[in-house]
Amino acid sequence: MTKSAPHLQVVSPLPPTGAAGADDQPMRSDDDLMLLARGGMMDAFDELVRRHQGRVLRVAARRLARRELAPDVAQNAFLDLYRALPRYQPRGRFEAYLFRAVVNQCRMAERAARSEGRLRAPLAAAAAEVEAAQVSQPDTSAEARILARERERDLERAVARLSEKLRDVVSLRYAGGLGYEEIAETLGLPVGTVKRRLFDAVEKLRQILEEP
Repeated sequence: MTKSAPHLQVVSPLPPTGAAGADDQPMRSDDDLMLLARGGMMDAFDELVRRHQGRVLRVAARRLARRELAPDVAQNAFLDLYRALPRYQPRGRFEAYLFRAVVNQCRMAERAARSEGRLRAPLAAAAAEVEAAQVSQPDTSAEARILARERERDLERAVARLSEKLRDVVSLRYAGGLGYEEIAETLGLPVGTVKRRLFDAVEKLRQILEEP
């Protein structure tokens, strides 16, 4: 493949994916878009990015201990997908292929962060706590938002304490919305193992969140 990789712009937050345009043309499948991109139609690959970047970012943000790494992980996952165009086989398994790249990039990002001693809670969380503490008489809606942010941070910290294999299934299931079979194919596991790991992960999260 002689053409150079496109400059993929993956940012956060992302707008929700909308319906098809004004044209009444049927939506092409992911496999069709991959084949078109392989043939040099980069608009097809751009459409794949637009179609899936929201879920990719959500999975990465849930899977990582540091949410601010999610855009870089998403960018690298789509670049991996682009480099795989020459060998991609259209078998209706695009999502498993894509999210396998996302999980692998999450693992690589965390290993790099550990090697540099940079695994720590995001500064944004601390800033939010300071901001909440400075509110003298918050109204009911403001209090609800603060409590919701605190619960989300508690959940993020709990997920970060799970083992790598449990974080994989939790992020794919609850942030990516993948089914058991899709998770099994993504991770190369039997469906029964996926279900067991999800059960173990939920039980472990319950225990962590109930700690005094």
